[in-house]
Amino acid sequence: MKFLFSFLLLLNFLCFQAQEKDSVNNEEIEDVVILGRPKVDCQKIYDNEKVLYEKQSEELKKLNFERLFDELLKLKEFRKIKSDERKIVILNPDYITIISSCGNDDFFKCKHYEKYIKKDVFEKVWNKNSYLKIVNFFDNKIIIPLIEIPFWSFEQNMKDENNYLKTRNIEPSYKGVYRDLNNKNKEFYYSSHQKLTEKLEIHLEKNKIIAENFLQLDMKIFPVANESSNVYTVIVIFKNEGQEMSRTDNQYQFKDGKWKLLKNK
Repeated sequence: MKFLFSFLLLLNFLCFQAQEKDSVNNEEIEDVVILGRPKVDCQKIYDNEKVLYEKQSEELKKLNFERLFDELLKLKEFRKIKSDERKIVILNPDYITIISSCGNDDFFKCKHYEKYIKKDVFEKVWNKNSYLKIVNFFDNKIIIPLIEIPFWSFEQNMKDENNYLKTRNIEPSYKGVYRDLNNKNKEFYYSSHQKLTEKLEIHLEKNKIIAENFLQLDMKIFPVANESSNVYTVIVIFKNEGQEMSRTDNQYQFKDGKWKLLKNK
């Protein structure tokens, strides 16, 4: 067992070393050749990514995501959260799936197009008006938005330069008090349809987002990379204190000023 653990550590180190070398940004795009595999045309991959970004970026300008939220709020996940007696909802608007991959993968050895649509989409999808649709729908809840989970902690999310509500000047927003793992009181930001009569207090807990009972809503909205125009995949996950209870993966297309459900994945 000790030998196996040492071997896995060595393999992980070699993968990391490969990724470090691959991160060098060369001006000239070279093909990748790995023994026993067909040559990878890195220039073609780069050009395709550039074309896709430009297509999706142009389409993004014409989309109305506030109307998409009108459709999403009809989903059962939202109704389940609203009817639950618990008051606190942790909203993760940029659900991330962690994929482990060694840097020797030929695809990752190629140079890739420098721009990526993900950030542009997030900023347009989660504008103030779209977010407030969520807050107004959950008129009986306290909403705490946390982004970059699991890479950012609760405390990192509450720094003014990182906080979703502060960086986007979303009002109304309110300040509560949380007790950190060192038993120190600090301020955090949250949203609520109505201002609370008393100051909200919560506690952080190791291996859990907060100690209090809470519901979690994870969402991911991103464009589909195919020939169709204005098609987006929408992932909505309802969690009970971190444990997944239900999930929907749908595709919607924006056409003639409306979002139409294409299919359930």
